[in-house]
Amino acid sequence: MYALLISLLCGIVAGLLAHGKARNALGWFITGCLIGPFALVVVLLPMAVKEGVTRRCPHCLEAVRANATVCRYCRSELHGMTAV
Repeated sequence: MYALLISLLCGIVAGLLAHGKARNALGWFITGCLIGPFALVVVLLPMAVKEGVTRRCPHCLEAVRANATVCRYCRSELHGMTAV
């Protein structure tokens, strides 16, 4: 019984963290339920820069989408930048 509650709690926390980072909340909920605390560690990892999909903000160095015009972390404008 306790294992089921811990599994659901890990799923809920992983889903909420993923939603806050603009990731797939349902997928991370399921992953959190299946592998528990390990999903919490993975969902907290920073988003990787992918060629043509994301780029780094020059002000805060966080990964943002390639077509973004404003950094979602520091709110600085990204006009005229090219994607990585």
